[in-house]
Amino acid sequence: MVNIRNIERSEVEEVSKLEAICFPEAERASFARIKDRVKRAPEIQLGLFAPTQHTSTLIGHVLTSRTGSETVTHESMSKHDSKGENIAIHSLSIHPAHRKNGYAKKLIEELQFRCQHTITPKPSRMILISHKPLVPFYESLGFKNLGPSECKFGDETWYDMTHKI
Repeated sequence: MVNIRNIERSEVEEVSKLEAICFPEAERASFARIKDRVKRAPEIQLGLFAPTQHTSTLIGHVLTSRTGSETVTHESMSKHDSKGENIAIHSLSIHPAHRKNGYAKKLIEELQFRCQHTITPKPSRMILISHKPLVPFYESLGFKNLGPSECKFGDETWYDMTHKI
């Protein structure tokens, strides 16, 4: 049985390694960026852990920040606005060996639950950018596709997605 909990500062290196496995270099968060997000907003950085014999192993994560922007921007990716009314999802990662088990959905649902019930001040919406093949997945979780994003990473077009809380 997997466990979702906040990522601790001592786990940043493990998170960075998973990020490197799951994303091409042009799209992944740097170690410094991950460390900063965990330091500034630990309550909205979630890890998915699978039990092992004596401990647990990180098999997924969702990395976020607060922002006043209604869509993900380059600025929202580089800074955390503690008073921002929206949660920007920057990374949703599941280790390839653990995909197709519904874990990405579990992480998003847990983040949504926390946004509704425990995170203060309560955010207005969750926002993200997605590659086109993943748009239907996010739509199945209640996100609305706003069309092509102004954010550019790598050569692909990204799509702005939003989910009111």
